[in-house]
Amino acid sequence: MEIINKITDGFFLFVMLLAMLLPFISPQFFTLLFLALTIILALWTYKKSASGSSFMGLSFAIFIISALSIMLGYIGYEFPLYILGASVYITCAGGWAAAYVRRRGVKKPQLDAKFISATSSIALIMFGALSACVIAYWTTAWMNVPITLSQLLFLTLIGGVTGALLESIPTRTDKHFILVLGTGMIMWLFAGFGYYVNFSHLSAAFIFSLFLAYLAYRLDVADVSAMLAATLLGVLIIVFTNMNWYLILITFFLLGGAFTKYRYDYKVMRGIAQGKGGVRSYENVLSNSITALVLAVAYGVYHGLYPTFGPVLLFAYLGAVATATGDTLASEVGETNRGRPILITTFKPVKPGTDGGVTRLGEVVCIGGSAVIAILALVLGVIDMNADSVFTYILWLVIVVLGGFAGTNFDSLLGATLQQRGWLSNSGVNLVATMGGAFISGAAYYVLFGHVV
Repeated sequence: MEIINKITDGFFLFVMLLAMLLPFISPQFFTLLFLALTIILALWTYKKSASGSSFMGLSFAIFIISALSIMLGYIGYEFPLYILGASVYITCAGGWAAAYVRRRGVKKPQLDAKFISATSSIALIMFGALSACVIAYWTTAWMNVPITLSQLLFLTLIGGVTGALLESIPTRTDKHFILVLGTGMIMWLFAGFGYYVNFSHLSAAFIFSLFLAYLAYRLDVADVSAMLAATLLGVLIIVFTNMNWYLILITFFLLGGAFTKYRYDYKVMRGIAQGKGGVRSYENVLSNSITALVLAVAYGVYHGLYPTFGPVLLFAYLGAVATATGDTLASEVGETNRGRPILITTFKPVKPGTDGGVTRLGEVVCIGGSAVIAILALVLGVIDMNADSVFTYILWLVIVVLGGFAGTNFDSLLGATLQQRGWLSNSGVNLVATMGGAFISGAAYYVLFGHVV
């Protein structure tokens, strides 16, 4: 094992040194070089070496990105080559740091597995992002790319968190292939926005979101993948909007986690309890929050350009979060109802836990959870528009609750139809339902107040 660790460490060092040559060679030559090295290494190892498999995964990912950049060049688009170098450094330097922390951690019996897992992921983020920022800054300086250090720090931090998230997800696919491709694509996406954020704001967003996510992880509300997914969401939402927007979303996570534990033994006895002791994974976090994330980013990018649609995006965001909150609370509390639920499509009694089953208690709790999100948005100043009367404020609250209520019942409808037929998973239903709740709240605001800036 020690020999394999040394080979892997040397391999990572070799790849990182190779990435430093990016400013001096063309993507075509770089692609051919990696392919040649891959073939040679594959023939040498006969796919028996861990380092050989890692190199092949890295090479294949680099080949895909490089080939894509070459094809884009024919239509006049220049791929940001520093993104490729940054993704390699996040994977190699960050992966090495995470592996080092794990190797050191297992030698200290006083450290529990949860702490080692979390700190290794944080090591991947910090070491990977910083080294990626250095290589990206060096590459852009040599190639005279007009980009600021603050933008590079933002991109590489997002890439680092994404890399840690992807590394925490169990998969049969080579992790190095996934990390290079995944981090490269997300950094490329946000590089296209050209978004500027200063270092202090970025640092505060990262520390704040990581702290809240780690707290949920230590309280067994979330596993490490959910912790990292929540951190990624937090950084992006805070950077593109502000901390109060993220506090609203984190309220959903906290309420969901608390009510998942509500009468948990009773739900276990009835065979309807959330798996893994109610601990949420990245899949649950992202399926319930990706719609809100997209709307928050859209608000940050476009509300200054199109101020009329800023409030529409805001209420759509609140409708998405209200749907996620209302649906989770309706499910977790409604399942404790001693009566039998009814199927939303036929209104006939069904077994507890049946997809698409609803109860009166669940409907009431859904409205209550949506109302919590609406009131919190008003208290925190997220809904900070000046109203001409108290009635207008009440109407704004109703719009959010309406989106949450409609989205939750849309979730039940999808569960009774598409999910029962196997066309959508539970995560897919959650994603589509939050989109529905966002549309209801956003459309309701636009119809009633569309011309109010």
